[in-house]
Amino acid sequence: MSKRICKFISCVLVATFFMSFCAVSAFAAGNNYDLNGDGKVSVSDVTALQIRLSGDMSNWNDEYEKRADVNGDGYININDVTALQNILMNAASGGTSSGANAANSFLIKLPSNKIDSSYQGRAYKLTDKERAYIEKIVMGEFGTSYAGSVFIAQCIRDALVYGYCKDPMDLRKSSANGGMGYDGYKENVNDNVKNAVSYVFDNGGNAVQHRLLVMCTSEYYYGYPNNWHSTQNFITQYENILFFDYWN
Repeated sequence: MSKRICKFISCVLVATFFMSFCAVSAFAAGNNYDLNGDGKVSVSDVTALQIRLSGDMSNWNDEYEKRADVNGDGYININDVTALQNILMNAASGGTSSGANAANSFLIKLPSNKIDSSYQGRAYKLTDKERAYIEKIVMGEFGTSYAGSVFIAQCIRDALVYGYCKDPMDLRKSSANGGMGYDGYKENVNDNVKNAVSYVFDNGGNAVQHRLLVMCTSEYYYGYPNNWHSTQNFITQYENILFFDYWN
């Protein structure tokens, strides 16, 4: 091999290395997506942004706010959650992979007497058909709110994980027929729902640190005293929806 060719190859290798280094450095330093101040960029920053969007600013500060417009469109909204998730999934370094784990991430903190310290979220693998079906249920039940969608997605995920429903495609059936009796169902799914289902099912994320299995509206709960839900383990209320675990 001639010296001229060797010199050309060396220049190419140096240029390639320099470009790769710049790309990694840009992600690590130029685009600072550390939104919770723990010194690293991971799925916990997605959770921090989700909490901020749910209205809880107690652990947020001005510096995080400057970083939160992830997609650079001048707004901080659910699209930034999607953008940050995509960055973490695709980053060559400085972030997590598609196996990002949010098992100990909780959107809303429960009172101490309601927290189940042994509870940990779990990822649950869905087929494309199952995912589309669950997204439509979540959309019908609470698609107007990201946090509300996470609550519903956790109820569904926990029912599947703990064996109260064996098949995701049975979720709308009655409990007597192996389902969970979901009535809500809408064809047109928004980004709130898609991100919530991904957070809960793909990453193991959660609304709260306690198993959730069933829910009902406050109008129904208080309008019909001694209803079946009143015999279950009440965990929390989000907006007008009450969430419960079974006692057993």
